[in-house]
Amino acid sequence: MARIYGTIESLKSLKSALENKGISRFGSVKEIKVFLANYTSEIQSILDDTSKQLEAEYVNTRNNLELITQKKNEIINFKEESINNKTSEIQQKIDVIQNKNGANFLNKILSRINLFFLKKESKRYQRKTTELANSALKNISRSIENDQAFIREYETEKTSLIEKRAKPNIKKLEYTLSVIKSSRNLISGAIGENLVVKEIKKLSDDYILINDFSLNFSPPIFYKKKNQRIYSIQIDHLLICKAGIFIIETKNWSTSSVESISLRSPIEQIERANFALYIHISEHITLNGHHWGEQQIPIRNLIVMINNKPKGEFKYVKVKLLNEMNDYIKYFEPILTENQVNRITNILN
Repeated sequence: MARIYGTIESLKSLKSALENKGISRFGSVKEIKVFLANYTSEIQSILDDTSKQLEAEYVNTRNNLELITQKKNEIINFKEESINNKTSEIQQKIDVIQNKNGANFLNKILSRINLFFLKKESKRYQRKTTELANSALKNISRSIENDQAFIREYETEKTSLIEKRAKPNIKKLEYTLSVIKSSRNLISGAIGENLVVKEIKKLSDDYILINDFSLNFSPPIFYKKKNQRIYSIQIDHLLICKAGIFIIETKNWSTSSVESISLRSPIEQIERANFALYIHISEHITLNGHHWGEQQIPIRNLIVMINNKPKGEFKYVKVKLLNEMNDYIKYFEPILTENQVNRITNILN
């Protein structure tokens, strides 16, 4: 199996674009494809899970309602019993005072005063007990009302309740789908580059692939052909093997795109990268592998089209379908040794 280094650029760009919009659930293109394939069933799964959660909540609420209703009745009974006991106790004292005979005038005055305070105490106790009971009952009554409202809504409007509860998660799912659709070009590129990597993996370990290869130049390289300065290059895949180096650019275009979009742009891009890489290698890698002189490292340009490619040939650049790529790469005779391949890889990687 070919040796692979680095992550494909479009996948990194795709992950970055998704994370910038708050989506971090995907770790690969495969996971995105699975999401798209299972989108409808995932919505249904949210609805099913919400339905199960509501059913469990309904059962728990009914049980809870029974318990807190019982507790409310206990508090009411306790309040009534406490008031009755205290009232009875005070009334007994009042009866004792009222039934006293032969009391002198002073004792009668004191008795009336005692009766006044006993009756006042009775009323205060009743009021305090009622306030305490009402305070405890207030929260219980609110819970009972909430439970009854939920039970009533569940029993009469179950479907709409499920949809209302599931709405936030479904909205999140819909948002994820909309972001993915708006990122379809990045996804298409990531799919294409991923397929290229999988295909190259089928080659032997004599082949070394560097994904998202890039170089920066300071000072810039002057590109006479286009009368421009090259400050940097970025290459989808750089394949190093005994036959030399392949600059591979991947295009996952539809038939209509191939027919309507000129290939001039990717061809110019790959020729520009070839020139800059040639200058860089000339300055940094010396093989001295031949007695006639310094050995040159062939650099070939290859555009890989995933499903569709244009008719005709292009100067300095080969355009191949994905299923033609490996045969084209293996067509060239080896001219470098294993040590030379490893040395080139160590310098460029």
